[in-house]
This record gives sequence, C-alpha cells and structure tokens, in this order.
Amino acid sequence: MQNRSNCAPKLLEIPSRCLVSVQNRHDFDHWNQAVHAVCGRFVTQRCTHADNFIGNIQHHQLGDLNLADIQVNALSIRRERGSASRGDDRFYFLVLQREGSMAINRSAQTFTLHPGDMALLDSAESFEMQPNGLIAQLSIHLCRDAVDRLLPTHAWRFGKIEQSGLSGRLLHGMLQQISDGEMNLGAGQSHGAALQDALINLLQPSLHPDDVPNTGRPLRRLAERMINKTLLAPPTPAELAAMLNISVRQLYRQFELDGDSIGRYIQRQRLHCAARDLAQTGDNALPITTIAYKWGFTDSAHFSRVFKRHYSMPPKDYRANVQGATSAHNNQGHP
Repeated sequence: MQNRSNCAPKLLEIPSRCLVSVQNRHDFDHWNQAVHAVCGRFVTQRCTHADNFIGNIQHHQLGDLNLADIQVNALSIRRERGSASRGDDRFYFLVLQREGSMAINRSAQTFTLHPGDMALLDSAESFEMQPNGLIAQLSIHLCRDAVDRLLPTHAWRFGKIEQSGLSGRLLHGMLQQISDGEMNLGAGQSHGAALQDALINLLQPSLHPDDVPNTGRPLRRLAERMINKTLLAPPTPAELAAMLNISVRQLYRQFELDGDSIGRYIQRQRLHCAARDLAQTGDNALPITTIAYKWGFTDSAHFSRVFKRHYSMPPKDYRANVQGATSAHNNQGHP
C-alpha cells in the first residue's frame, strides 16, 4: 500500500482485492505510465526542482466505476484532446479538490479549484491543470454514455460545480465521505452502477446553461443555447450570427478556437438526443429508423455509421447494452 504521511487524509478504505493498481513511486516515468493507464493521455511537465517531483496515484475500481486518488506537485498537467478511435474520451472526470489549489485552463476559460471545490471535466476536451505546489484530489470517472443519457443535452459539462443548492451540497457530502473513507465501497461491485447514477443525478440540478460564467467566450455559450432550443431545425450560420449581432466569420471563430465547428456541434447534440431515445424502454421505445429521422438523419445507414463513430458501437448494440444493463440493475437483489 502507498506510504502516506500522518497528516494525509484517508481515502477509499476498501479491501485489497478491489485495489486495481497502486503507484507510490516518486518517479516521473512511473507517474506518466500510471496516469496514462488510469486517466488517459495527459502530458506532465515537471516542477522547477525536478529532483523534488512528487506524483502518486492510487486507483480503485468499483464495478465499472473508476476512482483515483491523486497527489502531485507538477508544474503543468495537460490533457490532450480525446479520441474515440483511442477510446480515451469515454469519461467525464468528477473532481473533488482535497488539498492545495490548482488552476484549470480551457481555451479562454480559466478557473481555480481550492480545497473543497468540485468540478466536472470532459476527457474529450483539451485543457491544462496547473497545481500550486503539492495538491491532492479525488477523481471519479463517470461513464460518458451514462452522463449523456441522464443529463439534459443543454447542460454544460465543463467547469466548477455550484454548491449553494441542495443537490450541490449533497454531492459534495458524498464525495467527501468517499474521500474520508466513510463509505464501505468494498461492500459489493454491483454498487458501482448505483453510485454512479446517484452522482450524475445530483449533478443535474447544478448544470444549467445560464449558470455558465461570462468567461470562456460567452458568445459561444449563447450560440449553443440558441442551437439547443431549436435542435430539430436550428438556424443557419447566417441567421445565428444575425441573432448574436456578429459576423458569420466571428461566429465560426467561436467554435474553431476549440477545434470544433457548428456542424459538428449540432451533429453531436443530435447524437446525444438519439442515444437518450435509444435508452428508452417499454411503450416509450421508438424504432431506430424513427429515432434517426426524428433527429435529422434522413439516411438510417448514415445515422448508424455516424453513431458508431461517436459511441464505438452501432445504435442496435447501444440499445441492447443499455437495456441489458438497466434490466440487470433492476433485478439486483431479486430471486
């Protein structure tokens, strides 16, 4: 087990059989290997005094839910843009900052996490984390499919999480209990799916588009809201630019700064809505062709190709997997 100082808080006191990997070497190469294995493609820049580099990561798995306890004093940790072909854009990182402060930069958006702050980070986005000395954080890797299935499409998915409301306080309390080792996470692997759903449902009330701060190119956020309100028949770029009182070139630039485009954004949002419909069961379940047409895909074969490229499986398999997981979850504990 990892050697920790007496002042370091406990984290995830679970049986060793649930421990997937432990990295406790203050060694830069081993740190990079562990981070890539647990969190995906991050590029770490050492602190000024290389001999004093500290990088510990402790990884636990509860069913399909991954949890990481991270301590590091790097100068910078940069996330490369995720890729569906590499399979490293499958998560949203739900973070609780436990010790120290850390700046997070994403394009023109910058915010700082202090002890007790929470944030949601998208593994498909490129961003940079800049610790101020030694920091410690709890990172829970929420499945992208589960988040996109449970959260409304218009909810933002990157930034600090508001804690003033009831849901935010409950979410913080759960993360704090996990961090302090007060939850018996070793009780059973089947609890991973239930815990993940609970965390995502508590996220939902705190993720409103109107809550997005005015930093980080508010024009893009406003454009996204206008698109999402009329997703079935969104305005043309010229119409959208006129509504925002900017030029079409300025509008394109808002998306290009993230390596994105208006067309890709619209398609991505439509795919999220289609995935949500595919997850419906019973009388609410629509045929796959109907879902494709509903969300603007006039060619069902094209819909299947685009959906598979985004979710790494065709719509039919996605529906079967989601419904199978839902059925298994509902039958837990029943004879």
